[in-house]
Amino acid sequence: MMVRMPPLDAATLLMVIAVIDAVACVVWLALGDVLRIAPRASRRISAHHGLLALSWWPALPASMERLVGLPLDLVAAGFLTAGARALTRNRANARDIVAIVLLGFVAVACTAGDPDRDRARAFSSAIVGGLALMAARDVVVGTGFRLAFTGVLILPFVAFAVVCFWRTATLLGWLPAAYVLASPGTNVPLVLLILIVDVTMATGLIALVIQRLIARVRHLMRRDALTGLLNRRALEEHLARMQARTERGRRNAVLMLDVDHFKRINDELGHAGGDAALKHLSSVLGATLRDADCFGRLGGEEFAILLPDTDLDGAMLVAERLRELLQKQPLAWGDKLWPISASFGVATMQPGDVNGQGALSRADALEHAAQTRGRGRALRPAGGAGFDRLFL
Repeated sequence: MMVRMPPLDAATLLMVIAVIDAVACVVWLALGDVLRIAPRASRRISAHHGLLALSWWPALPASMERLVGLPLDLVAAGFLTAGARALTRNRANARDIVAIVLLGFVAVACTAGDPDRDRARAFSSAIVGGLALMAARDVVVGTGFRLAFTGVLILPFVAFAVVCFWRTATLLGWLPAAYVLASPGTNVPLVLLILIVDVTMATGLIALVIQRLIARVRHLMRRDALTGLLNRRALEEHLARMQARTERGRRNAVLMLDVDHFKRINDELGHAGGDAALKHLSSVLGATLRDADCFGRLGGEEFAILLPDTDLDGAMLVAERLRELLQKQPLAWGDKLWPISASFGVATMQPGDVNGQGALSRADALEHAAQTRGRGRALRPAGGAGFDRLFL
């Protein structure tokens, strides 16, 4: 004899949602505070799930809905939007989110004298729906995913917003009775929809975290650990792309520079002082370069700068400007100022070079020649006016 399973009721489903949100609260808190993955965003999303767990728990008396339940929903939605914004590294602050949540508090509070709680529910649903749309907008603007995948990510936010606005319209009597969405406490399909949306939103936010981790790994793979500049691998990738543009007739140049008397700096200041000198050079020179320029450390005290759309004369002017900046801004170490200079080799990229390595080799040879001729100067290939320019 087959035993029929009792049908699911709304209260049980609400308890399931509350348990899922409670677990998600702990998971996000661990991501942020234990694993240090997007701590600010993780704490906000953890707070969102924690507040929802309290809000959805069926044991909350109906009389506490206006005083506790609806405010919890508003604050939870605010934390969700702020968390999504932080995950997308949107530069905008959260003041607009706080203002909208406060507006929701005021709207709910204005219904305090009304024995019917439908208006309070309607106002709360409208604010929550608006916050969900803001989260969707931040995901669209701030992620680097392809359009199709971004659409999948924002779908649960949009669906949740639609349900919230629909519920607002029905609670205010703007839709016929046949379209009214009953309270989640009695409407099993509505609770199922909320469960699906809750899980899919959480999944989408996890995808954003994974994107952050992948971006961080890629950044670390392309950056020098000491100076934060491009490493040799990243420079060679940019060099190959510039060579392809050179083959199409564009003018591009390469600078090589080596810190003068770096061994002496290391001997006198120690390795910590030598590291400080390299970071100082990176900061001083990097601040004056164009966004299109590529500045990287090849290894040791040797650096390279790729200058797209720059001819030989222009590259020499850049080298001179960098040398003067370095001379005017000595390293402050201990209670003394330590002058730092560098020798430069300047070369242009030529058609036929393999991945631009020819230009890099020519600039490297000229940089070594500049060091043997007294340091603190830049050399350019023979055949042009001003074969070398002393930086005195």
